[in-house]
Amino acid sequence: MDRYSPTSDTQELQDLRSKTVTFDEHDLSQQPTSEPDTRSRQWVRRGTTHTVESRVFHHAYIIKRPRALQFYHPEVSGSTTPLEKSLAKEPSRLSRESSNISNGSSEDSQKEERSTDNPLKQYQRVDLFIDLVWVGIIANLSGSFGEQAFGENTGITSGEATGEFILLFIPIWRMWDYLREYIGCYYKDDLTDRNFIIWILLLCVLYGINAPFAFTPADEGNSLKLLIAIYLIARLSFLLAHLLQATFMPFLRRQFLFQLVSTVVIGGLWVAAIYVPYPGKFALLILANGLEQPISFYLASPLGDRLLTGGWKRSVNVDRYVERHEGFFIIILGEGVFRLIEGSPSGLGINTHTGTVLTALLMYYILHWIYFNGDQSKSFVHAVRRTWWKPFLWKFLHIVMFGALLILAASVVFLVKNDSISTDSKETVADQDAAVEKATQNAIWAASTALALAMFCMMCVALLNRALDKKHTLVINSRWIRLLPRIPAIVLIMCLPLMHLTGSEWCGLACIVVYVVFMWETFAGLEKGWMWLEPKDEDK
Repeated sequence: MDRYSPTSDTQELQDLRSKTVTFDEHDLSQQPTSEPDTRSRQWVRRGTTHTVESRVFHHAYIIKRPRALQFYHPEVSGSTTPLEKSLAKEPSRLSRESSNISNGSSEDSQKEERSTDNPLKQYQRVDLFIDLVWVGIIANLSGSFGEQAFGENTGITSGEATGEFILLFIPIWRMWDYLREYIGCYYKDDLTDRNFIIWILLLCVLYGINAPFAFTPADEGNSLKLLIAIYLIARLSFLLAHLLQATFMPFLRRQFLFQLVSTVVIGGLWVAAIYVPYPGKFALLILANGLEQPISFYLASPLGDRLLTGGWKRSVNVDRYVERHEGFFIIILGEGVFRLIEGSPSGLGINTHTGTVLTALLMYYILHWIYFNGDQSKSFVHAVRRTWWKPFLWKFLHIVMFGALLILAASVVFLVKNDSISTDSKETVADQDAAVEKATQNAIWAASTALALAMFCMMCVALLNRALDKKHTLVINSRWIRLLPRIPAIVLIMCLPLMHLTGSEWCGLACIVVYVVFMWETFAGLEKGWMWLEPKDEDK
């Protein structure tokens, strides 16, 4: 554990402020070696202000000692974790007092924040790169599902393709979640961390590349064996990383033993799935995936604290936890938008396909606002901060919602390409291929089911928060009434395939349904005393 004293903070602040240098062309005095050498800044002109960046964080060790950033001991540090200590050690003024070369004071010269010791800022940079990798992985999974579920002569039904997609999506989602948790708990930004993260990313990219071939009959199961091997190597890598943490922090050793035993047991199911023929292979894969998530829930629950010795406890960084899941939601929607543009599925010019693309884009945009608006409450307690089971349900609903949105994206892309085909099986058109007609019908059913499921998950996620608004705060104060239109909207979306629509007609009607829900919730969530137009000189 780090120990920080007010004296050291004051001295660091004084050292940092001592780097502010007044520069004049006619006074090139010798500068100390610890300060910026102004003689090498010949481009600085008199009367101008330039900011010289200084790195606040320490970069003096190739390998740093492991730290448990989200664990605390009530008797040693109270309820303060090392992460919170690090944030408290660096007040905003420390990150803004940068070295300057100027003839006078300047407000703009004190706003340099790119070089910071704030661990959350370091997280964001790593998280952004990780998310870029997952954009490609989930795009590959979604595209593979679309080809198998709606393609010609695939040999499998839409239901089988959905089952295979779920079995492929859950492990790669879990790898993202394990990496998120590792960075949040143990990230120290040294050589070991950087190599470990890139190692996990390499394994995940290999998984994403080979995932589309996992259940190809001609491959004789070799791709599935490769995927299982990649996943087990990644799980072993995380296990070794936790062993390293437990070596330096004894209070984690009992928890590591639990992780070791559970990983070996579940790993045995994964290994058995390599050799067991179908349909036993699917049963083992379902069982392995079904057991692994509850174990992670257990470790993150208050019951998991019993595995920590010496009175240590775990405290989740709720803000980052929520932001990471919200970021993954944006990735999923972005994948759907990307598929609408990649390869120009609407074809040349402005046609009916183009209209389908535009309505699908509007639908994704509305879903974005419905998710982030929640139940429109002004004051609330987030579900992750409530009773221990609510965060787990919140996370489970997100997993289901992410999978549903990926299926929706694959279905919509197929409808864009085949939006002139009607799902009315009674119609007989000479040039209409029966296989394409059936695939279009399956795509509309898949899109309706996925959209309805995503809307339902969004409603449940919003209701898991605890609203604290006083009466007469909003136009419609009851959040149950505000969210009530989502229920008939879900039912109506599920009934759309019964209307024998083309792809463009389905996208248009689905977009209208979600838009009506969005407009209602926008109005119902207005504050009392709302106005059509903000006054000109409104005092903020």
